[in-house]
Amino acid sequence: MQLMAEDGGDDSAAIPGLDDSDIRTNLYEGGFKSWECSLDLAKLLLDRGPRKDLDDLCRVDHVIELGCGTAMPTLILFDFALREGLSLYFTLTDYNASVLRLVTLPNLILTWAATQPADSAPFSTSSPNPLLSEASGDLELTPELLVAFKAATAELPLAFISGSWLPSARYLSLIPGSSESEMNTLVLASETIYSPSSLSAFTEVLVGILKRARMCKAMVSAKRMYFGVGGSVDGFRMEASSRGAVAYEIDNTHFPTEGGGVKRWLGEVQMM
Repeated sequence: MQLMAEDGGDDSAAIPGLDDSDIRTNLYEGGFKSWECSLDLAKLLLDRGPRKDLDDLCRVDHVIELGCGTAMPTLILFDFALREGLSLYFTLTDYNASVLRLVTLPNLILTWAATQPADSAPFSTSSPNPLLSEASGDLELTPELLVAFKAATAELPLAFISGSWLPSARYLSLIPGSSESEMNTLVLASETIYSPSSLSAFTEVLVGILKRARMCKAMVSAKRMYFGVGGSVDGFRMEASSRGAVAYEIDNTHFPTEGGGVKRWLGEVQMM
């Protein structure tokens, strides 16, 4: 992706987000950047221990990240599932298919590769895993490596969905387990409430997921106020309440999320 952006040729022009734009309404939603709040949520999962949030619902079966981008929070749970031999379903969604193809999936492959012994297939003694060496290098996505990745993730099915959250009924129908889901579900989301329109659409989809799962909760990270664009945590909490859900701040006082800039928030959402 970096090479394409630097090249500036026809290919890069066809992929929104390879320039300096953070967001372009109805074209690109910022998925190529790892936003601060996604790192907050990833750090929280590490801080509390992935097992805590996976076991809260009597063993989570399905992890969904809405507006995933680089998918940092999901990578924490994906890595944990790989190392512990858990069977989980992962669904990752982003507005742009190019983000899923160029960032989300490669990050999942890198996460898997980092769990593999230095000389295990498709690596060898003569060509060890470059992610484990002291002078780590590039990981070449060879056909052999991709075959090994698919085999290793057979018990960790991956689903990818791109496009707008609206209309919500159609969007929800694309998520595995759409009707009368028997899967206990954990939803992750970061920086998804930056504007009133985004906040409303996101909440509609989120509540739709919360309603249909047998047991479900969401973990959401965001800036308390998005100056200039209008989104806010207070607005999100009001929107969630109007739809029968409650959004409350996570009590994790020893984990600071507020620096000298815009204050940030970590919360959980469940149906009332």
